Amino acid sequence: MSLRDKPIGIFDSGLGGLTVVKAVLENMPNENIVYLGDSLNVPYGDKTSGQITEFAFRNTEFLLSKGVKAIAIACNTADSTSKGKLTQCYTLPIIGVVGPASEKAARLTRNKKVGVIATSTTVGSGAYERTVKSYLSDCEVFSVAAPLLVPLVEAGKIHKTDREMVDALNLYLTPLIQKGIDTLILGCTHYPLFYDLVKEMIPDINIVCSGTSSLDTLFDRLKAEELLNLSGKKGEAEFFVTGEPSYFGKHGGLFLGTSIEGKVKKAVI
Repeated sequence: MSLRDKPIGIFDSGLGGLTVVKAVLENMPNENIVYLGDSLNVPYGDKTSGQITEFAFRNTEFLLSKGVKAIAIACNTADSTSKGKLTQCYTLPIIGVVGPASEKAARLTRNKKVGVIATSTTVGSGAYERTVKSYLSDCEVFSVAAPLLVPLVEAGKIHKTDREMVDALNLYLTPLIQKGIDTLILGCTHYPLFYDLVKEMIPDINIVCSGTSSLDTLFDRLKAEELLNLSGKKGEAEFFVTGEPSYFGKHGGLFLGTSIEGKVKKAVI
């Protein structure tokens, strides 16, 4: 197998990273994918930075054992705490989600006020504040930790009829709206599932999804390093989890847009 034909490795703490898989399948259809969901340790947002970095290295080693040519970190929390350490230790391309989303938000904002909702660890890292300001130095960045959202998404409570989700979003978005933001970063790859609900709640604000924003960066990096799959064949995706495969397979379709029941394997790490 040529280097171009090798798969892209993608990892996340659980189901959310499947939104990145979906984007790659739709926009880079020749690419093969190996996905690892560290569902045994989900959510990462309430773990320490040290724990998350340990998970990130273990996830990377697993994907390397599958012969991947590049790695996409489909997790804001792992990106904000661990990407720098990973890139120091490995030579293959490693793409995160914080940088691309920050660049897009900095480009979209007109009043230079950007809001972020993310996990507690991502917010605590200050990654979005630093990175948005690296693109737009006088931008104000307001971040709110949103610990209730990942469990609600994984429970499928993503619609306007789900009172718990609506109440949680009101809790987290209200202080950002009061700050006068005109651009909002959904700083977790779980969050695109309630994009439509947020858009309905705050229709006049630009919304940036961190996971899908990384797609252009991934494409450009693979192209620059002559790693794009040019075979013309439809790519295939493999799915692994550290937790229970049946649960992941049952609920993965919500994120991926197509059923993966019976297609998820247990990762031996």
